[in-house]
Amino acid sequence: MCIYLSAAIVEQVQEELLQAYPPETPVAACYKLTWKEERIYRGQLKDLAKIVRENNLTLTTLLVVGDAIDNRQGLSRLYAHEFKHMFRK
Repeated sequence: MCIYLSAAIVEQVQEELLQAYPPETPVAACYKLTWKEERIYRGQLKDLAKIVRENNLTLTTLLVVGDAIDNRQGLSRLYAHEFKHMFRK
């Protein structure tokens, strides 16, 4: 699950998520993705508000919740020069 524009109300978001997800659910607070200042803070749902507050994350923060976090092997090769598919010879 991805939640946009909610860093200012992260306590409320955490409270609502805890009604449906276990406290140990992986979370990531992603600040200014794709910018030079990009930062990604990982943790557990029970600590989400703390992560956001302690790192002074603001409006440009994307909250990601769920087991998909850190469940991927390697980086995407979609835009790699050597990656070929039917639209790229």
